[in-house]
Amino acid sequence: MSDLGFNVPCRTFLLVFLLAISQAANASDAKVAGVVDRIQGAAFANHRDTSENLIKGTVVLSGDRIVTGHNARVLLKMKDGALITLGADTEFVINEYRYSRKDKQGSAALELVKGAFRAVTGAIGKLKERDFKVKTAAATIGIRGTDFWGGFHFSSALDVALLGGKGIYIENAAGRVEISTIGDGTTVQNGETSPSAPIRWGDKKLSAAKASVTFGLGKQP
Repeated sequence: MSDLGFNVPCRTFLLVFLLAISQAANASDAKVAGVVDRIQGAAFANHRDTSENLIKGTVVLSGDRIVTGHNARVLLKMKDGALITLGADTEFVINEYRYSRKDKQGSAALELVKGAFRAVTGAIGKLKERDFKVKTAAATIGIRGTDFWGGFHFSSALDVALLGGKGIYIENAAGRVEISTIGDGTTVQNGETSPSAPIRWGDKKLSAAKASVTFGLGKQP
């Protein structure tokens, strides 16, 4: 018997138990995608087996489905510094979000089911591969380090606009368009219809898009 009162088998079990806890913690850290930086109104995250009301500081994980209520807004600060703002009545899925500053690697696989969002990309948008994509039923949006808006806000069709940065592309099985001029946008009717050629949206439509993800009556987050 040792001074601590453990025999060898007990000590071995304790070490294995502590190792298992450490590995579980590391696995959880790896799944962390970001944190709720600001919230207005009611919103919650569906984890695999549970649902959690969101408040400022809530950690969001890869695999989470975030749902916002009427007049709600949620600003997520992702692990690479990206900012994602969700508008009201929005359903948004973080399928996967990985980033390693040490290895300079990362990828983001996101999905907009309904509603509207605005994204300002972080470190992933500056990587060589720039693997940051938002999937929707109508098309997939990819980036080149940018600030953009997307949503089913004006109609049942998907609208996407470039608000800043280098550019975005929108593609589905029917075609692909690239937007590199700030203020231009495209509309995608459905997954079988090619995205429309980019056009200047104009101040009224751009303002309406931005307003859909603006907190209260103040400035953009």
